[in-house]
Amino acid sequence: MLSIKEIYAGYGEIEIIHGISLEVNEGEIVSIVGPNGSGKSTLLKSIFSLVDIMGGEINYLDSDLTKITTDQMIKKGLAFVPQTDNVFPTMTVEENLELGAYVSKKKLKDRFDLIYNLFPPLVEKRKKKAGTLSGGQRQMVAFGRALVIEPRLLLLDEPTAGLAPMYIDLILEKVEEINKTGVSILMVEQNAKKALAMSDRGYVLAAGEKKYEDSGRGLLENEEVAQLFLGG
Repeated sequence: MLSIKEIYAGYGEIEIIHGISLEVNEGEIVSIVGPNGSGKSTLLKSIFSLVDIMGGEINYLDSDLTKITTDQMIKKGLAFVPQTDNVFPTMTVEENLELGAYVSKKKLKDRFDLIYNLFPPLVEKRKKKAGTLSGGQRQMVAFGRALVIEPRLLLLDEPTAGLAPMYIDLILEKVEEINKTGVSILMVEQNAKKALAMSDRGYVLAAGEKKYEDSGRGLLENEEVAQLFLGG
């Protein structure tokens, strides 16, 4: 589904990602973990052309993502939930969801019903401005806006960052629920152990390079990975 080959990326002349390759197969949850500053978020942003690509290939289905626009990516079923600034705070929950559907010509009622069933707390908040919601509820809105387009592959950048403990497990449970509807997931996540435990495969980055790749369980059981990156 997604294939990244020897990608180099960064900001201007500053190279952050150094020749990383990875892939996501249909129906998988794949997690990217590693210490702060390892390039995880930059790698995710490179897929959506939000940073400068300096070399390598990024192929999604039949398209070279380095040669198409962001709106074309969305139309091909690729959605991205960034870590920060992922809702429009002065717009209502419902308006945020409607904005997420601007490239879709399909009837939206069924999609909205699915989103409200997936995130019940949003039902009574649908007329509230997104900026008045809790961090966990805002994340639900961000997820919902991405899901409106019926994505085939969902990119998640630190979906539990900054959330209260009560929301961390809930959001990760929702990631699994979304995956069970047929959406493949590529996720950067700070809660590395929890992320790998729910993942088909995982990648460990450090200093902008790929250090390890294995099944999620394989990385959890790797003593060197555990000692260096997972807190023992």
